[in-house]
Amino acid sequence: MTPIMHKAVRSLSIVLVLTLSNPAFAGLDVPYPSGVERLFTEQTEDGTLRVPIAPWSQQSSVPHEKRSGTVTVSTFELRATSITPEQVAAPIRQALRDAEFQITLDCMSNECGGFDYRVNTPVVSPPNMYVNLRDFQSMTGTKGSDQIINILISRIGERVYIQERRVDPAADAPVTTSKITTLARPKIATSMSYQFTQTGAVALEGLDFTSGSTNLGEGPFSVLSELADYLRQNPNTKIVLVGHSDAVGVLEGNIAISKQRAEAVRQRLISKYDIQKSRVTAEGIAYLSPRASNQTPEGREQNRRVEAVILQ
Repeated sequence: MTPIMHKAVRSLSIVLVLTLSNPAFAGLDVPYPSGVERLFTEQTEDGTLRVPIAPWSQQSSVPHEKRSGTVTVSTFELRATSITPEQVAAPIRQALRDAEFQITLDCMSNECGGFDYRVNTPVVSPPNMYVNLRDFQSMTGTKGSDQIINILISRIGERVYIQERRVDPAADAPVTTSKITTLARPKIATSMSYQFTQTGAVALEGLDFTSGSTNLGEGPFSVLSELADYLRQNPNTKIVLVGHSDAVGVLEGNIAISKQRAEAVRQRLISKYDIQKSRVTAEGIAYLSPRASNQTPEGREQNRRVEAVILQ
């Protein structure tokens, strides 16, 4: 081996050792809960990205800021969990602050603008990312003129989906094959009261509806008993029951079916649990807010549901 070749091999060895001993990167390392799995990653050198920096408003829609550099878009999934988007967001928020990022956007669902925010914000297509319009959080941080990151977190059933869109200088761009930095999962309070406080809505899990049917099974359904107890403990609270369907059939028919399912739950609360009629209304939105893929039987079953939404 010639001296020049020896020097080249030695230099390459040093680079490999440094890379393998520090496989993350020099820039911001985003902490996620333990058990998270990467679904999708795409990285573009010398790219440009538009990132939301404020909630939706009628005057300005969703303001975006454009940055150029190494663009990385990734999505992640956390299965069988009770973690809320805010609990996922908390350590990320702290990591941004510790890294001297300025947080320009930090909002949940309705605070962000709900449906209007979602349709005006780029999101990776299913099955790599899903957004529950009633339960998501979005956060954007900027640093200097060359770094920006947006984290979109949404909970659908027992799964949490996370989208990370960022621009970094080449030297600080994440290594997309590196191990994900994770934290221990926090302890979760799962009571209905807690869920209403956090998101304003609760999916009434365990109700018995089959595809195309509006009949509510005989039960008993513990979730309805818990909802009735909550309403008794909060006598000034009114709710709307929102029916959801799978994507089998046309929209108009599914809207009718989903509303009838919600009405069946309403009637059960009135007849069996003595809840005042004036405190509960029923609506249906068909398959317009899925929480799982409609391409599988399991996903369609998850989408056939009724949610209770706090009105006041």
